[in-house]
Amino acid sequence: MTIRNPIETAAAAAQVVGIDPHEGMQVIGAARLAGRHHPPFDLGQPALVLELTDVPTARAVGAVLGNAYPGDHPLQLICLEGNGTRSARALPLADLATSASVGEGACLYVPALPHSSYADLQEVMAHLRAPYGCPWDREQTFASTRSYLLDEVAETLEAMDSDDEAHIAEELGDVLGIIAMIAQIANEEGRFQMADAVRLSVEKLIRRHPHVFGEDDIDDMEHLFTRWEEIKAEERAAQDRPARSPLEAVPAALPALRKAREMQSKADKAGLLDRVALAESSPELEGLLPEGSDEQALGLLLWRLVALANVRGLDGEDALRAFIGRWRAEHTPENEGTGK
Repeated sequence: MTIRNPIETAAAAAQVVGIDPHEGMQVIGAARLAGRHHPPFDLGQPALVLELTDVPTARAVGAVLGNAYPGDHPLQLICLEGNGTRSARALPLADLATSASVGEGACLYVPALPHSSYADLQEVMAHLRAPYGCPWDREQTFASTRSYLLDEVAETLEAMDSDDEAHIAEELGDVLGIIAMIAQIANEEGRFQMADAVRLSVEKLIRRHPHVFGEDDIDDMEHLFTRWEEIKAEERAAQDRPARSPLEAVPAALPALRKAREMQSKADKAGLLDRVALAESSPELEGLLPEGSDEQALGLLLWRLVALANVRGLDGEDALRAFIGRWRAEHTPENEGTGK
């Protein structure tokens, strides 16, 4: 097999497809790309994949690109002819795995996917927040974006309930937009940058999955959950943060019904509550939601309960949230049995 200079190969391939590499082009080897699960480059910039030498590698590269690009994304397969010249053939991403034209010296040109990378989103947000940007965007703060974040998440959940893919993608994009705004505000105030948030997330995901990225041997889900709690405790100790009781791990800002569910789950695992015994402690309540009831029956019961609360002049959200706060205070380890 001939060993080629990758810089010369990239320059020759770029010339065939008519692009100027000086205007910005990402270059990666096919073997490296094939070993990943997601393309390690900016989708908003064109990319060139070098040394697409065989069909298995092409198939693997196609799978990786398919995690970011649509199946009809127009690629160009650049092949080295017997006389030393190069030719390009257009093909959609979905057909790459079945192409028989790959071989020694073959390259793949991946056109940019305009306005589709997080870098594009952060650029737009930085522009909006610039002195010559939008007055509304410029006046936003950490405090003001709290409600917008909650609103956008709620709208995304509603879209997910509708099972409308385009609507879900749109609303998820709105969530990312608010995240980009919060990150931009943080950057301007010298708090942190988006790269910090991404890095911490990536490191946490790797650290909390030693059975995937490390050498842990997980036997079952119970072992998995136990290991997760151990890792979280190790993280808190490394950050010199005080250990939390299981009940303190439930986010305070959750909606009351979701918060109650999470609180009961944590308390049950910690031996502070028996959910089955609690559920069966009221025969009258069991009669309203008998065994085999579905979500529609539960929804109707909750709907009527909210109506009853309204008639009595009570707010179900506030009442449940207040009860959870009192119950947690009474059942934290330092207060349990003291009456505090």
